[in-house]
Amino acid sequence: MKNWITVALVLSIILSIGAVSVLALFGEGHIWLDISTSDNQVSCDKCHPNIKEEFDAMPSGAPHKDKSCEYCHRSDPSVNYASGDGNGSTLGRESHAASIPNCTMCHILDVGNITHANETHFPLYNKSTSNEACVLCHTGFDKNIVFKRPLYVEYDIVNVSGSYEVQNFSQISINSTLIEVKPTGHKHTWVKQENLSCLGCHSDVKIALENGGHVPKSGKTQGQQADNGHMGRRHDFDRGNVTIDSCKACHLANTSDFNSGYQHDGHAQLDYHAATTEHCYNCHDYSSSVTYCSGLGCHDILDTGDHSEIVGSMASEGLCLYEIDKVCLGCHSNSPTSAESFGDKHFEVYTEPNTSIDVT
Repeated sequence: MKNWITVALVLSIILSIGAVSVLALFGEGHIWLDISTSDNQVSCDKCHPNIKEEFDAMPSGAPHKDKSCEYCHRSDPSVNYASGDGNGSTLGRESHAASIPNCTMCHILDVGNITHANETHFPLYNKSTSNEACVLCHTGFDKNIVFKRPLYVEYDIVNVSGSYEVQNFSQISINSTLIEVKPTGHKHTWVKQENLSCLGCHSDVKIALENGGHVPKSGKTQGQQADNGHMGRRHDFDRGNVTIDSCKACHLANTSDFNSGYQHDGHAQLDYHAATTEHCYNCHDYSSSVTYCSGLGCHDILDTGDHSEIVGSMASEGLCLYEIDKVCLGCHSNSPTSAESFGDKHFEVYTEPNTSIDVT
């Protein structure tokens, strides 16, 4: 009997402690908080202390650091939130307390930029939700990115009645490259544009550049083309020291890259979001009379016999700019000014992460 009394006493003590704990957690349970104003009395960080820690750790001037929780999570004009203080309260319809905001609700101009034809990251945006695309680049979230490209392309250069043509072009297999990026920070730790690094996600391209691929290298930054508007945009980079500056000359083109009054069709545009798509043909247009899949045009360069026939044959085969790039790289792998000699040859051009070219 004493044992049962002891057990009952222990249970009574436990229940009493539990009651005190519940009262401590739900203290002043009959005082209803006023949520009728933008700076409502609900303390979000009581349940989200980790996010408060993120904001507190951000340096001064960091994106969104000076914004309240309500600024993003209770500001969607299409959402009816609960409001009031218990006297004349209004129930929430689409959302009770908070909603997940769409980044484009505020950053509407970026939508036009990132969906522009010149924007390199449009396929990323197009194949995900807008928030996923934004979070992927602009926050400290860990990310696994799989780039899928042809393992290699192959084609023949054939002498047809004294002129050379591209024939039998095909993309072989799929090369899947997994890139794991684990930056510091979390979903609410936003990264400024100027602090983003292309090479964080595009380390495979960095490897390709270091190993002699991606684009030919040339040290020529002077001459008529440079003086007339290219401002050093002539494949000038160091394969032994690939940095963000190695990418900028082609992929971050803007009006400052060109002399006053010079406008290149497809270049010197500020209507892309992060990086502009580049192809050999954008600058090295061989014939303005030939229409390619993109419809881009340019001033005529190297409009000479053999190149004219090669480019014309690629147009006849319906090759788009990515595929044309690989043909250009097949012959001009070392430098834009040096090339594989003409002849009946078979090319295999491997793409990133390790670029190599086999010619037989």
